[in-house]
Amino acid sequence: MAKYQEISQWLHEKIEDGTFAVGEKIPSENDLALKFGYSRQTVRQAVSLLESEGILTRAQGSGTFVNRSAIQKEQCVTMRVGVIACCPDDYIFPGIIRGIETVLGEHHYTILLCITHNRQVDEETALRRMLVSGVDGLIVEGTKTALPNVNELLYRDILNRGIPIVFFNSYYRNFRESYVVLDDIRAGELAAHALIQKGHTKIGGIFKSDDMQGVRRYKGMQNAMKHAGCPPSDQCLYWYATEDVPYLLSGTFDKVLLSRFSKVTAMVCYNDQIAVSLIRLFKQHSICVPEDISIVSFDNSPLADVISCNLTSVVYPACEIGQHAARLILKKLASPTCRDCIILTPELKQRSSIFDLRKTGSK
Repeated sequence: MAKYQEISQWLHEKIEDGTFAVGEKIPSENDLALKFGYSRQTVRQAVSLLESEGILTRAQGSGTFVNRSAIQKEQCVTMRVGVIACCPDDYIFPGIIRGIETVLGEHHYTILLCITHNRQVDEETALRRMLVSGVDGLIVEGTKTALPNVNELLYRDILNRGIPIVFFNSYYRNFRESYVVLDDIRAGELAAHALIQKGHTKIGGIFKSDDMQGVRRYKGMQNAMKHAGCPPSDQCLYWYATEDVPYLLSGTFDKVLLSRFSKVTAMVCYNDQIAVSLIRLFKQHSICVPEDISIVSFDNSPLADVISCNLTSVVYPACEIGQHAARLILKKLASPTCRDCIILTPELKQRSSIFDLRKTGSK
């Protein structure tokens, strides 16, 4: 076997087993020359061979990328895009789907929808269903993205079949794939800053622990409070996982929550659903919002606008996120090696759920 064929075969095998997925950059010519002890000219010959087969593609000034799987069979175009969503909140979901359908419909694509309920086993089922049904691309809301990705090998298999993926809301950190997200760190900063501006320094928080949105929103809150000289206390924070939501909403954890937030004057809540549940709990115990405790949340859903305290909430641009995700998948279908990351700037919708402590003095 010629030297260049040895390198070519090695690259072929690494692409086949998913080490280098579609869209990923392979080692540089220098790195490959050092690895095999051959000249760069030999390496270049090996790479050119795979280029001629359409497996690799060069991007001027950026390197060489996997263009398609070494074992990829000719894919039948279905004009269908799979959409996998967690759908934990009914008020977010319709806007996302509407945005996706609007853009894809203009290009004569239909969608195949699966819901994971933020369960990793359901995500696996959804991904396998997409493979069986046949889709040209996938738009995915990652499941439990703050935790290790148990479906990583399945995702890599999908990429190696030449099926592009775009993530929305959150993404897996070990994947070089396109995504569209809200800047959740900035969103957390906006929420906390709105409270700090009104004189609040004893601020508690309730956040979701198994999704990166919750982690990033807390990070933003932490940044703002540290900058203001009043870092958050662990004793005034409550973390919950997806499986805890029914218990949070049913009252099982009421005593714990009341105890945890007994010394704060304000709260940052993971989303409007949790905020409304907390407001109801406070009301049952004669704790008034915002006079006794102020609340800021995320999503700016209909819940934020209709409840009596008029919840201040960070706007979640559901339709816009769906539209961006659809445009990204269309772009990747046309150019598999492209990778775009869209981070949307958040806005805060001010209402009357924040009490101004500056007018009355600190509590």
